[in-house]
Amino acid sequence: MHIYEYLFTALIIFSILLASFSMVSVISEPSRIVSEKEQFKVAAQKLMTQILLGPGDPPEWGSNLTSENDLKTFGLSKYSETTRETYVLDTDKVLRLNNTLLKLDNTRSLFISPSFLRNLLNLGNEYGLALEFSPVLFVNVNRIFGSDKYEVKVNSENGGLPITGANVTARMYYYDVYNKKIANTDVVVSQTSYNGQCVVEFDGLHSEMKILTLVVEYYGVRIVKVFPTDPNLEKAYLFGEYLFLNKTCIPTDQAYEILVTRKAGRYAIEVVETRLDRIDDGKFKLAYVEPSTVALLTVSEDGRNFILALRETTLSYSLTQNVWSFPFAYSLERTALIGGSFYVVRLYLWRMSW
Repeated sequence: MHIYEYLFTALIIFSILLASFSMVSVISEPSRIVSEKEQFKVAAQKLMTQILLGPGDPPEWGSNLTSENDLKTFGLSKYSETTRETYVLDTDKVLRLNNTLLKLDNTRSLFISPSFLRNLLNLGNEYGLALEFSPVLFVNVNRIFGSDKYEVKVNSENGGLPITGANVTARMYYYDVYNKKIANTDVVVSQTSYNGQCVVEFDGLHSEMKILTLVVEYYGVRIVKVFPTDPNLEKAYLFGEYLFLNKTCIPTDQAYEILVTRKAGRYAIEVVETRLDRIDDGKFKLAYVEPSTVALLTVSEDGRNFILALRETTLSYSLTQNVWSFPFAYSLERTALIGGSFYVVRLYLWRMSW
């Protein structure tokens, strides 16, 4: 009988040990998960700080056409003697994350590839990362058929709610076919109603080569939008003092920088004329570039096409191609000023392996 008692006692002890081990695992699992989440959170915050508050090295890599292989550190912050504010990003640097650069041979080398950025941020194969740049206010424009009236609709970035009482300043730039030059209308001022909409109207425009420039302001938040209405528009890219476009498209030697400034409590939309000098096929150097340029406009030599370089930075960039579902991702968002407009910058960080 004694042996059975020993076996029974051993069974009880084994059961107690097994139960204790299970209880320890159950109790420690939440602590482990919390610890991993905190580490994940710290890693995401460090990356966001580096990307939005650091200029990178070289500090002006966006405009001086630095090759990605010459980048030592990555950062999107604007670097200059007169800029000391936080969350002010360099437009040229953000635009170099736009994969549309791959469409032209002479801009393909300017794109910062995801594989290179992964190594530059020391993420290896452990983490995936994505960045989104979205305007704080969504501005849409619809042309009213058969007229030069344009319906402007303003919605919030959060939930798409209509924005009532937003101030809208508009000016149209068009090609004057009679005088063979780019001209402009007077500034039109309006305000959105209860449904977030208003109408801006321009009279006497006898040209389809038109560019509508808008400034939308709502309680200090400003969004600048440039809408081309020309069906034969040629897209170009402006980085620093260099203009890139399709090699088969030849512009005139004159270009116009569209600027937005604030004067006497109101917004002014103006142009500054500059000169284009050919460096290579599809590559031109500007005599001078205003720091506050929101777009650059010129015309082809034959006068048939507008050539427009937009400086809008609404884009998405991911280290993992075609992956935009983040079931185990940690996300952060900040509001930043890019080219005079306010954007929401979102960072997503997720583990590639566990």
